[in-house]
Amino acid sequence: MSWILYFIYLLLLVWFIWKWRFFDSPGIERKWLVALFLAKIAGGFALFFIYSFYYPSADGDIFHYFDDGLVIHNVLFQNPADYLKIMTSIGASSPDLMPYYDTCNFWLKRFDYGLPNDNHIVIRANALMCLLSMGNFHIHNMFFGFLAFVGLWGIYKSFARQLSHKRTLLLIVVFCFPSVWLWTSGALKESILIFAFGLLVYNFRSLIDKPSAGNIIGVVVCLFLLMQSKFYVLMAALPAFAAMVWIRRRPKKAFVKFLAAHAAIFAAAWLSKFITGVDLFDVICWKQHDFMMMVQSVQAGSTIDLPVLDNGLASIVANSPRAFLTSLLRPTVFEHGSAAMMVAGIENVLILCVLAAGLFYLKPQNLANHDVWYSLSFIVILFVLIGLTTPVLGALVRYKVPALPFIGIMLLTAASDERLQPVDKWIAGRLK
Repeated sequence: MSWILYFIYLLLLVWFIWKWRFFDSPGIERKWLVALFLAKIAGGFALFFIYSFYYPSADGDIFHYFDDGLVIHNVLFQNPADYLKIMTSIGASSPDLMPYYDTCNFWLKRFDYGLPNDNHIVIRANALMCLLSMGNFHIHNMFFGFLAFVGLWGIYKSFARQLSHKRTLLLIVVFCFPSVWLWTSGALKESILIFAFGLLVYNFRSLIDKPSAGNIIGVVVCLFLLMQSKFYVLMAALPAFAAMVWIRRRPKKAFVKFLAAHAAIFAAAWLSKFITGVDLFDVICWKQHDFMMMVQSVQAGSTIDLPVLDNGLASIVANSPRAFLTSLLRPTVFEHGSAAMMVAGIENVLILCVLAAGLFYLKPQNLANHDVWYSLSFIVILFVLIGLTTPVLGALVRYKVPALPFIGIMLLTAASDERLQPVDKWIAGRLK
């Protein structure tokens, strides 16, 4: 019965893609959007088999989040008041709820940095989906994949007008990096992250161009989701968002304002310890130390050596160039390890090839385009944060997923329309 329900939901989601005006875009036929969504469904099954047969059950967080969602879902029938507390976070820290949390795998974390526990949002999402899924894990996978698909489409729509002569290439660089396809296709944090971040970019840019109540609500909701999930991704994007607003309102001396916005955000991050009591730079150091301790305790594979961050901001600045290169280049195809690492290494070669192609098609005048600056800012800051704190190559591959579409967007923006338009038309012709 649950599989009949699965196919009913699948048809409904395809119908939404076919009919929802949000998916309107000149030059992109709906059949290709449906094909991309079905590719994400395939990615969800790929994740299921990877976690079922490749990773040990102890490391199968995709299943643990699902199991924890079932635990919270069952609270609804045991004590509806407790269920509402857990799902709304209102009174969720009550000691009376600890027996439920102790039953879960990932609700409680060993380490606390004064930031929201990002396990909670994916567990709550699974608990909500249990109301519709009859306990079928693959329905959850499909729903998560659809959320990520919507977020990726939000990123595409944010830049489609500016890249109107490169729409097909834009669609490819947003959706078709292997890591983006795989790690945002199932019941993982990355799917919620891409949903929230993609729609934040879309609503924020729309709000700047033409403010509306819908865009304001969209920005607020997406900010809340990001603060509850991957807070560091929001922090990596914040300087670019601040610069975007400032430059849009006062276009003169744009590059000076771009640099000043970054300086102001970093100064605010340093001053946060005096205002909130949370030193964000110390949090980065703690995150690295705790991640290293966790890796040692579970003897995780594919570990890498990181320079130890030991004195806050100074140590972070000194090690940032190495951290950026680690995120950009690793794993390499020469890394000893698994087939999964080999695939990730091949993807990094693909990224380097895309960068080389971007230089070949580069139009120097386009480097003044503000979207090049914003994309580069987000990529560099996110790669540095990941490279500083992540001593496991498998986690590194997943964590840098949000930046990959923006590598393509940055290069398309900087490339010559005259030289790339024939390439775009040729690809579009092959797809018809």
